[in-house]
Amino acid sequence: MPGCAHDSLVFKSSNLFRKAHLVPQGTRNIDGVDVRLQIVGDPAYPQLSWLMKGHQTSPNLTPQQESFNIYLSAVRVGVEQSFGLLKARFRVLAKRSDFHFTFAPTMIAACCGLHNFCQREGDRCNPNWLEEGIQYVQPAETRNVEVADTSARDALTAYMARRFPLRK
Repeated sequence: MPGCAHDSLVFKSSNLFRKAHLVPQGTRNIDGVDVRLQIVGDPAYPQLSWLMKGHQTSPNLTPQQESFNIYLSAVRVGVEQSFGLLKARFRVLAKRSDFHFTFAPTMIAACCGLHNFCQREGDRCNPNWLEEGIQYVQPAETRNVEVADTSARDALTAYMARRFPLRK
């Protein structure tokens, strides 16, 4: 999809969304709730049984829900930084490409594999590459009307509140 397409539109058009039944089905019991393996998403994505996003920002959030959102956000920041490094190392991923779009999955997979190899071998990304990164502005968030599956998120929120109690 074009670089200006909204994340949620790209997601709903993706093979990941269409073939979600292929997402690994492992579970872990947390406080009596079997929680599936989760993909972490930002607020643009729908809450699904296999895709977790934070609690919607509201003045009614409990301290535990706010804490959970902070932990989930930290995970997303780490992922975004990893993608930033990937795009900084392989500039072909950060700009319009001259090759046919059907070749894009192969190009992306090759860049990811080479990036992982470089990271494992200690070949660090030049900090100047990050500063030269292209920033794309996404359109405003769209509201999802799908029914949310929040049982896994609720179980993880309660677990995190007990495991990492808020300090006064």
